Order: sequence, then structure tokens, then C-alpha cells
Amino acid sequence: MRPTPLHDLLASRGAVFGERAGAEVVLQYGDPAQEYRAVREAVGLTDMSFLARFSVPEEGLDLLERYAAGAVSSIRFGRVLHTFAADEGGLVESDLYIANDDTRLLVLGESLVDDRIAAAVLDGQGASAAGLVDLAADTAVIGIDGYQAFAVARELFGADVLGLPYLSIETYSLLGEEIRLIRAGKTSEFGYALLVPAGRAADCWLEIERAGAAHGIRPVGAAAHSALRLDGRFFNIHAEGAAVRDPLPLGLQWMIDFEGEDFRGREAILARREAGLRQKIVGVVPADPAAGLEPGDPVLLEGETVAEVICAADSGTLGQRIGLALFDIAWAYSGLTFGARGGGAIRTISMPPFMPRSLTVRLDEQ
Repeated sequence: MRPTPLHDLLASRGAVFGERAGAEVVLQYGDPAQEYRAVREAVGLTDMSFLARFSVPEEGLDLLERYAAGAVSSIRFGRVLHTFAADEGGLVESDLYIANDDTRLLVLGESLVDDRIAAAVLDGQGASAAGLVDLAADTAVIGIDGYQAFAVARELFGADVLGLPYLSIETYSLLGEEIRLIRAGKTSEFGYALLVPAGRAADCWLEIERAGAAHGIRPVGAAAHSALRLDGRFFNIHAEGAAVRDPLPLGLQWMIDFEGEDFRGREAILARREAGLRQKIVGVVPADPAAGLEPGDPVLLEGETVAEVICAADSGTLGQRIGLALFDIAWAYSGLTFGARGGGAIRTISMPPFMPRSLTVRLDEQ
């Protein structure tokens, strides 16, 4: 298992560790509900070092065009592309951020396969000749997410950081170290990912804690992030991604450059697209807010199953369970009511079901 450079420090904070595709991940710090609220109401600090990360020089662009489904060659300097990599069957394998970082392309990926399998795929597509450099051993990734995350970023890097557009990358200094900051995030609140030197990761974490103390910062684990992504309706490769895999019913067409290079899995995806969409994921909640909702629960119409819940979590904002269900296309609409096992009811809803607090903040007035 690839360890996080922050293991010892986070263990002292009460971290409960697990594994994600061969990499160490913090699952929680004791109370995922409080961690959820920290992001929705204040700031959450997350170790994202389970991400795969590597760089490719600009002359090795063709490697990423063959690997990723998105329009890699169209990424402008200082901007970030959110896309995915598929396997040979056109099923989602890795959720990717690809950043144009001056003379190189920087890749951060959440994957369903471990580093060795991903490396083998990239080696088979010419990684060595393209100049790919694996950054996992030399770096850590720290996430700052939340309604007040911008205030922490401003404290650390100055007011200039407030002008960064969503999906952009910039170079800053932190404790005398050159770091890369990506404005992104998958919680629907403000989000920043910091790529820092592994040897200074603990120092950087402590400095971020110091800067965020006045803004209610607290450490957040993967369990809370899963709930935040779900009710914020951001794709989670470890939840609905792992359960469904097919990017078309997952609604990931916007990540694909159908006119681009012959990326891995392209023909399989195009064939399914030509055949027509047969299923689609839709947001669901129990009609009774006090009722449960779990993966595997059937969604019923006149006693017949028309969908299955594929992921679910507690939404602290809604005060109830929320989930995604994979529907037959004929019933894949919001605003409908279906039966549930045990005689209850399930409603389909538009996602996200609320407006994140971050959308009420005007950064140009801060």
C-alpha cells in the first residue's frame, strides 16, 4: 500500500485509515457528520495524497491524448481539464484533473486501479518516451474545501488567489516552498488542492491549520467527502462510478471529446452511444425523511423493479438520506414517486437539491 506522507501527523489527529486502490486514505476522524458540516458551514482540511499524480512534458502531449477521454490538446496555459480515463471496454477507470502547468502537463487522478496497473497502461502507450514522471513519492496533496475556504487561501497566499477562476492552476510559495494550487474541489463549495513537497507536507498542513483557525477549519475524511459529493452532485468514482462504470448512464458525456484522438476505450463508448442510452442515474430520496435508503434497494413501479439504488449517504443539509439510482431510461426523470421495499415510497429529485452557500459569496467583494 502506498502510504500518505502525512500518516504520523494525521494519526495524532485521530485519523481512521483505510485503503483506496492501493493507496492509504483517511476515512474519518471520528464523526463524519461534523466533518460534513465543517465543509458546508466553515472549512474542511483533507489529505488527498491517495491521488495518483504525474507530470508529462508538453512535447509528450500525445500520450495523454491517447490516455484521457477529454480534449487535452485544448487546455490553455494555467487551466485545468476535468475528464476521465477508460479501460479497453470504455468503462471508467480513473477520474482525472489535467493541468497545463507552463512547460508540463500535471495529472491528478482518482482511480479504481492501483498505481502498478495504471503505470502498466501508460507504459504500454509510451510513457517512458513521452517523459512521464511519477510524482507520488515526492509530493503530497492537501485539499481545502468549504464555504470559507477562500478566506483560508487568502490568508495563505494573498488576495490574488481570489481572482483564480474555477479549474485553474497557479504557483505560490508556502513556508518558502514552491507549491502548485489548483482551484477545483468536488463538494460544490469553494475548493483548492495544494501539491506540496512530501518532506514539508506536515509543516504545510500545520500552517494551513493555523491560517484556518479563525474560520472553523477541521480535518475531514473520505466518508464525509462522499456525502458532500453526493448531495452536491459531483461525480464520485468510488461510489456511483465503481457501481456503474459506463460513462454514458453516469452522465459523463461532457468529459468526452468525441471528435478527438483515438483514446483508450473510445470505440466501445461510441458503439454504446450509437445503440442508444438504456439507463441513466437519477437522484432519489425516501418520501419519508425518517426512512432509510441503501445501495441495492429496489425502486418499484406496480411491484416491478424499474431502478436500483447504487449509492446513498446522510445529507446534513437535507437532514435525511439521499442517493442515486440507476433507472431504466423510460423512468429516468425527476419529480416522480415510486414504491420502495416494505411499502414505503421513493421520490426522484433534481440534483443538486439545494444551493451551496459558496454561491452566495462574491469573491470580488472580499
